[in-house]
Amino acid sequence: MNTIVERRPIAFTLGLTIALIGMAVAGRLVLAPLLPQLTLDGVGLLLNWLFVGVTFGLVAWLGWSEKIRLTARVNRRALVYLLPFAIAVFIPVVFGLTIPEVSLVRGEVLPDWATLLVVIVGVALGAALFEEILYRGVLLRALESRGHLFAGVVTATAFGLTHVSKIVLGGSVAEWLPSMILIIPLGIGLAAVAFRLESIWPLIVWHFAVDVTGLLSAGQSQAYTLTTLGFILFVGVMGLWLLWQDDRAAKAALSSDTTSTFTESGKMDPNSR
Repeated sequence: MNTIVERRPIAFTLGLTIALIGMAVAGRLVLAPLLPQLTLDGVGLLLNWLFVGVTFGLVAWLGWSEKIRLTARVNRRALVYLLPFAIAVFIPVVFGLTIPEVSLVRGEVLPDWATLLVVIVGVALGAALFEEILYRGVLLRALESRGHLFAGVVTATAFGLTHVSKIVLGGSVAEWLPSMILIIPLGIGLAAVAFRLESIWPLIVWHFAVDVTGLLSAGQSQAYTLTTLGFILFVGVMGLWLLWQDDRAAKAALSSDTTSTFTESGKMDPNSR
């Protein structure tokens, strides 16, 4: 029997997006008085792994491990499409890395080794698993039947909207609103690559790497900002073009299959005139 994901993929995507934002709001409202010693970074870390648990629970409930390509082999020829994304991993490296000050408990700043552990395992790994499996896995495949371009744009928009949780957890609107908007073209590019790679694991590895270097980035100079902006716009345009090509190819294949069916049945043979 089909689940709600197959029956109403758009409603499911919208509902899940709202639910994730609601979980971030509820998490802050509940955890703040329950664990008053936690900073907003501490609350965010707990929510990050709560989202990971929810995502894996959703995959298990749907039985979609194969459908979202968790068990599929990587299409190695498609790895070339990840090359532009590798730029994002190295941009922070070029402009310099540093270990930030992180406090999970009020009044206590983590030592450098613990900060690296939180950044690498607590934040980057959790975000890579949660976001790639949910957006480039469950939601992208749920909407795939509506066309690759539609699926890519809708999931990318949901990807951007759920980052409003950064504001819920204390980030300023001025700081996070532009980044939420820019996440959309990035998500479009990732969707296009996801369809070609077959396996979702290369995107998880990429997401993990880009989050690690991004969180350790030392500078926010104008050159850094312009370089990042150029990368995002490029992959967004690339993604739109690739998704459009996918839909064109699908329509051409459908038209060819229809013509072949008519020809075999003798109803519409172009050589019979």
